[in-house]
Amino acid sequence: MIMLTKNQLLKIKLMAEGMKITEEAKRVMSNNGDLPLSLFEYATTDGVPLKFKSDDIFINAPFAENFCKKSKITLDFDGKEFFLKDEGNVTFVEPIPLPSYFNKKNEKGELYSWFAMTHTDRVRISPIAGCSFACKFCDSSLTFKYQKKDIKDLIESIEVAIKDPVLPAKHVLISGGTPFPQDYPYMDEVYEKVTKAFDIPVDIMMVPRPDIKYVDKLHSWGVHELSINLEIFNEKLSSDMIVGKYSVGRSHYVKFLERAVKVFGKNNVRSLLLVGLEPVKDTLGGIELLASIGVSPVLSPFRPSLKTPLKDFPPPSIETLKIAWEEGSKIAKKYDIKLGPRCIPCHHNTLSFSDKSNFYYYS
Repeated sequence: MIMLTKNQLLKIKLMAEGMKITEEAKRVMSNNGDLPLSLFEYATTDGVPLKFKSDDIFINAPFAENFCKKSKITLDFDGKEFFLKDEGNVTFVEPIPLPSYFNKKNEKGELYSWFAMTHTDRVRISPIAGCSFACKFCDSSLTFKYQKKDIKDLIESIEVAIKDPVLPAKHVLISGGTPFPQDYPYMDEVYEKVTKAFDIPVDIMMVPRPDIKYVDKLHSWGVHELSINLEIFNEKLSSDMIVGKYSVGRSHYVKFLERAVKVFGKNNVRSLLLVGLEPVKDTLGGIELLASIGVSPVLSPFRPSLKTPLKDFPPPSIETLKIAWEEGSKIAKKYDIKLGPRCIPCHHNTLSFSDKSNFYYYS
């Protein structure tokens, strides 16, 4: 029987209800106000990343959103260590700092953080600002004008992130906005040049291309892992909330994922499902589909962004997250699959826990 540990349950509580931060903890983490607590880039990274000292649990803990105001969990500092206090229970944690390059600029006067940002041990680059899609839970197309970024600047920013003295990046994720079809050649150039430029692993998060054999090309360039995100399994909700991705077609997603598993291997292909935007039974249906074709499901709890039409939509409850993880883990196990991602520090914004097996690792 799959059961949550005390610390795993605390992570789930933080995802559902967030936390409050004492003034002393804010003072120390911000170096007396010189550093921000968060850069508030995306809803799933708008919190404070923490590592539980007693085990391999990472959490990007929300603290600034409206739903955090009623939280009973507090992050505090006792003069030596940071700790979470939850109704009398104390759990010692280690805040993960921002990279030192977050406010530095390249020779053109552009912020490196415009091109890249490190979270835990992974640097993410976004070649496309904005997005050709307009998913209702995402603010990319609302916040940024669609544009392509210079590939040389992207590569330079990764180099800066790898050498960062405070938070050196151990692997790369290429994600960001979905390109228009006419910009596929540009994205191909990004994928190939970035992958071949570095010895550290490079993962790609993308929407399926029309030709399912495109994954063969990615593999030939040396891409490490693929993430092809289904996001919402319920067909009706998918057609309303993720219109662009819905238009790609469920069957094409499945064919593309199946090809990816054949080429990359089942432990190297994952697909994210948002927990909380659809009935949990539908999310479990998505896990069943993905696991049955050899894909590792990644469960990402929905967080409302104030810039989107879903700003007042509540995040999933503790009970919903418990069911999603417990029942999802059982379904995955049935197909000899585990919930992703494999990288342990990258669990910070997903409903994921290491089980000490070789499937999960540190880069």
